[in-house]
Amino acid sequence: MGINIAVPYNVTEEATTEEEAVRKIGYIGRAAAIFRIKNVYIYTFKGSEEPRRALFIKKNLEYLVTPPYLRKDIFGIDPDLRLAGLLQPLNLPVFGHRKGNVRVHEVRVGLVVRWDGYYSIVKIGEEAYVKVPKPYPVKSLVAVSIDSVIDGRFYRGHVVKNTSVYIGYTVSIVKLGELVRMGNLILTGKEGKSIVSVMNELRSLINKSGDTTVVFGSPRMGVDEILKGEGLGDVLERSLFVNFIPNQGLVTVRTEEAIVAVLSILNVIKQMTTLAL
Repeated sequence: MGINIAVPYNVTEEATTEEEAVRKIGYIGRAAAIFRIKNVYIYTFKGSEEPRRALFIKKNLEYLVTPPYLRKDIFGIDPDLRLAGLLQPLNLPVFGHRKGNVRVHEVRVGLVVRWDGYYSIVKIGEEAYVKVPKPYPVKSLVAVSIDSVIDGRFYRGHVVKNTSVYIGYTVSIVKLGELVRMGNLILTGKEGKSIVSVMNELRSLINKSGDTTVVFGSPRMGVDEILKGEGLGDVLERSLFVNFIPNQGLVTVRTEEAIVAVLSILNVIKQMTTLAL
């Protein structure tokens, strides 16, 4: 059971400069990490700039959630990331501590760099590598638990599939129709039902097996307008459409602000439900 978020490809459309757009992407990425979001979906619909805008957002969100010691290996020099220095950094536990300070039993995200015939060699720091049994695809990212020290640069470890340590979100570009077919959606917007009246429905949805995806609108179009414009207005009747900020003091709430507000509430609901079990 996990929570995903979905934002439209034009979520940065009100930004007047590329710098402002990158900062906005950074706020979204930090919010996703704070609340342990599993997947971030960038959904596309009618618009000539869909692929370009969506890819720009995807690259910057992925850069943000990538350990600093792997960024050059994965991204190289990319013009879409020329302003990535404006992204406020994440401090995920799987990024490790200061350079070279790898500790036994900690979990790190690493990059598979080669297979040596006995072990996969995984880069887990600027000058640190872990030997992992079994071959894994070169250039794939894996979560590795450190078992022991070999020397100053090499360690032994194993890949972990399930861990309580948050390893970050993944980012995907999907079409709106694909997103709708995933099911278990929570649509957000001031035209929805007040959260006060749908608390029980929210609890039930979050407790369902599988993931729940929270869908946000764009700066100039709400989720309901986007769906209706794509001929998917019936989704509003089949999904939970919630106003998480009733009696808001502003005419509009920015997407990055709405994400923090909505995920804060859902986190409390999820934690209360867990404690009740």
